[in-house]
Amino acid sequence: MKLTDIDPPGRSFSRWLTEEEIGRVLASDRGWRLAEDGSVVAGKLRKARIADSLGDLGRAAIANRWTARAAAPGSDGSGPTHIMWGVFNARSDTEIAAEIAAGIAARG
Repeated sequence: MKLTDIDPPGRSFSRWLTEEEIGRVLASDRGWRLAEDGSVVAGKLRKARIADSLGDLGRAAIANRWTARAAAPGSDGSGPTHIMWGVFNARSDTEIAAEIAAGIAARG
């Protein structure tokens, strides 16, 4: 399985980030890689699967409040995105993968 390094998006946090871009930021920070099938993988040797895609990682980040989007009164909450680094980094790779899987199963 060939793994590709994940670089953070070129867009700034001063602009709204898509779910895939949020996943890209988080994966890049943790040093995770992208597999050929588009899944997010942790580790070079064991290759633990974290999420099926960067979009799934981003959706889980929003659902689990690892990120926040500023909302002005009357807006849809699609303001700038802020990553809650302390909340995200306090979790192990295994915990993150389990929370993503649980969220996907719940949407089902």
